[in-house]
Amino acid sequence: MANRRTSRSSSSGFSLNKFSFWLIIVIGATMAIIGTLNWMNNAFGWSWTWIRSLTSWVQSICFILGMFVPVALSYRVARNKGTGWFIVWIIFVVLVVYGLITNLLGLIL
Repeated sequence: MANRRTSRSSSSGFSLNKFSFWLIIVIGATMAIIGTLNWMNNAFGWSWTWIRSLTSWVQSICFILGMFVPVALSYRVARNKGTGWFIVWIIFVVLVVYGLITNLLGLIL
């Protein structure tokens, strides 16, 4: 019997695992920097409102970026459920997007 070798070619396409890894790195570094700025603003008695605004914006954007992975993973589950569950999933994804947008709009106004 001949030996059969299977080789895997490395894919340079989109990988949710790679995306998740780098997303955590970026969000962690960003939140550490923003947290330090916010701490310095409070610890040194600075009354710089731009730091608070920047902190709120960055936290909201990091949360939005962090929602990509759960939505993508839940899509994989939802598409295998029935049509009714998929429609319910779509409704709740729309509600999540609506909540994120209204949160960002609340920071503007």
